[in-house]
Amino acid sequence: MSLFRSLFRMLENCVDPFGSRDLSTPSSRVLPFLLREFRPLRAAALASVGLTVISAILEVWLIGYAGRLVDTLASTPPASLWREHGTGLLVAAALVLVVRPVIHLFSEALDDLAIRPNAQALALWRVHRYVSRQPVGWFRRDLAGRIAAWVRDGASAATSAVYCTVHILTYVTVYIGASAWLMASMDPRMALPLGLWLVLYAALMVYVVPRYRRASGRHQDAASALTGHLVDSYVNIDTLALFADQEAGDRESRGVLEGARRAHLRVQRLEVTMNVGMMTLSGVLMAGLTGYGIVLWHSGAAPIGLVAAALALSFRITAMGEWLLDGVSSLFGALGVLRKALRTIAQPLAVADRPGSADLVVNGGRIRIRDLSHHYGKGSGGLDGISLDIAPGEKVGLVGRSGAGKSTLVSLLLRFFEPEAGTIEIDGQDVTAVRQDSLRGQIAMVTQEAMLLHRSVRDNIAYGREASDDLVEAAARKASADEFIAGLRDADGRTGYAAHVGERGVTLSGGQRQRIAIARAIFKDAPILVLDEATSALDSEAEAAIHETLGEVMAGRTTIAVAHRLSTIARMDRIVVLDGGRIAEEGTHASLLAQGGLYAALWARQSGGFLGVE
Repeated sequence: MSLFRSLFRMLENCVDPFGSRDLSTPSSRVLPFLLREFRPLRAAALASVGLTVISAILEVWLIGYAGRLVDTLASTPPASLWREHGTGLLVAAALVLVVRPVIHLFSEALDDLAIRPNAQALALWRVHRYVSRQPVGWFRRDLAGRIAAWVRDGASAATSAVYCTVHILTYVTVYIGASAWLMASMDPRMALPLGLWLVLYAALMVYVVPRYRRASGRHQDAASALTGHLVDSYVNIDTLALFADQEAGDRESRGVLEGARRAHLRVQRLEVTMNVGMMTLSGVLMAGLTGYGIVLWHSGAAPIGLVAAALALSFRITAMGEWLLDGVSSLFGALGVLRKALRTIAQPLAVADRPGSADLVVNGGRIRIRDLSHHYGKGSGGLDGISLDIAPGEKVGLVGRSGAGKSTLVSLLLRFFEPEAGTIEIDGQDVTAVRQDSLRGQIAMVTQEAMLLHRSVRDNIAYGREASDDLVEAAARKASADEFIAGLRDADGRTGYAAHVGERGVTLSGGQRQRIAIARAIFKDAPILVLDEATSALDSEAEAAIHETLGEVMAGRTTIAVAHRLSTIARMDRIVVLDGGRIAEEGTHASLLAQGGLYAALWARQSGGFLGVE
């Protein structure tokens, strides 16, 4: 058993599926994608093909030997059987008892231990790393669940395509070819019924396979639409519960499900056609090979062993033919899925680092914006040529009506999009000329909707960084989150900082999620801080408690705070008012009120602000 374990470990670890650091765009074409992504497995694949060929030839040889054995037993007296044929019988026994199982062991181990699991991991790791480098704006154009499905299904389809080619197609093709050679070597006339069967079989494949490929493609489209519908429904279940007409929702879901069912039925019709066709061809082959063999035997032109071999081959070739047809259908289905997946996962990075980009070095945190415009390719909306200087350590509030461009400015600062015109510099470095990871590593952010990972509270606060429990708990205390964290308990019994928060933090209230997000920003300790409606999910009492903390966090850091609740930014060094993508006003809270302009009007609508701001 230790020998088997050593063999299995060697094959399982024949490649490191996670060793690739390649972040170049995957090929959008199927064959180049497969050849490139599975290049590390080429030695295992070649070895598997070699063993598959040997195994198929050995199987056909055994059937031929069985036919000759029948003739030998019919013509040899029992008393002299071992003396005349003993060596051959022992060799055949050794092939069956030792060689055949050993070949099968290595072939199966290569396919199921070295190739399939590693191919799946190779493709998934490579594609996931690449797709995860797409900017946030790219993900906003599609459903996250559908992107995840294409990443997963694309990797699975690529693995299936390789397995079908290396194992099924190679084995069956060699087996049928060797069978034809065997029949012809026994009697050239026996190749006639097999040749007729091959012609009919090819005709069936020509009819079924292209239709199966098209039907499979439509089925994948319908399945993708169904996945998108389900993800959209479950993610927005609270909205549906509040506003949806249940009957209308059921009609919509039924329509999507019916589309998927119809597409599946088209595939199944072809499956039925294929299976019935193979059963008919099975009868043709059995009757042809066996019947013609009997005719030849009856005329004295062939031994009885030929009839036995023909009968055995007719059963085996029929099974092989059905397996090949299934394999070809599966291959085309997998290639169709992969082709569709590559439309999503092989898109060039929407925001890519320039070759040779350096890391951002922050000395003081000065932000300089010049003639910045971005309209999301629509010609309007977003930002329209703004210029703004933010001094190191300065705290600037951004206010304005919805659609004024506040979120666009923050997204461009973080390089979630590339600006259509203009520049953003941090300490004299153009943000488009530095590595994105280094840029975002110097910026801590708290968003309006605190999105948490389905992990522990500790991991959410210290995500991606090694840290002691003391540092994590200190950040939570500063965010006024330590008291409710101590009382957390998840469904698996984990408590406190070890408790998992559920998908997107669903087990926590909005205010609790926001406090953990603030703790995460505190823990990051970056020189630039962005607060995008950071206290919007907190009640007035909680907001008052955390404002003092935020004041401490902002001290010495360049801060941009986006807010609709003006009380949260009234104490900023400067307030910038955006309107229609342009800077309408800027100044201190007091000076803007004195101007009696847009800011003063917004302030008046909030009854003079909150939390004791004078």
